[in-house]
Amino acid sequence: MKQDGFVLQKGLAPSLATIEVAQALGTVVDIKLLLPSSGIPTVQSLRPRNTDEVGQNRYSGHYGLGTFPLHTDLAHWVLPPHYLLLRCIVGSNDVLTNILPWTPIMDLVGTASMGKAVFMARSRRIGCSGLVRALTRHHGTKVLRWDPIFLRPLNQNARALASVMLDPTWNRAVMKILLNEPGDTVLIDNWRMLHGRSQILAQGKVRHIERVYLSEVFQ
Repeated sequence: MKQDGFVLQKGLAPSLATIEVAQALGTVVDIKLLLPSSGIPTVQSLRPRNTDEVGQNRYSGHYGLGTFPLHTDLAHWVLPPHYLLLRCIVGSNDVLTNILPWTPIMDLVGTASMGKAVFMARSRRIGCSGLVRALTRHHGTKVLRWDPIFLRPLNQNARALASVMLDPTWNRAVMKILLNEPGDTVLIDNWRMLHGRSQILAQGKVRHIERVYLSEVFQ
């Protein structure tokens, strides 16, 4: 995890519930307890949806069955969850999870500019910050964030980063993860890696993934 920014484990204990696997791997962020008014369950069920089936506070409400762009989960929070776990319940052979490290983007934009890039959260909610920077630190660890929907650039540095993120080159540079069998699990460092999802074709509509956030991973 420290070296690559993610770990993929195929067929990991498919008989266990996702919450059991997550608790064995690290400290689970209990969102339901932490932010009861958010309506976000601790174990989230992710299924393909058309834009008219969900609200605008979810990616499916904006992109439907299309490609989900690279982003940081809960980038508008004061401190986004450090890790996210994606676990296959029902798989599909033609839907991919896309992952990209921040390194090439930071090399292009520059660390100083990233630290000065200020964004405003689209909406103010409990647990969210009105203003966030693309690069901050938490106990000495870099926290990088980007989201094309829930963050609005406020200064030139932020607009420059937003422009860079529109470059289709990043979509061609991603690592493609296939979660197609029950138990297939990927654990992603949400502070170091961006992630997205490929387009959903007709046969991919059966796909069912569960997601859990973790604040730390056991060594």
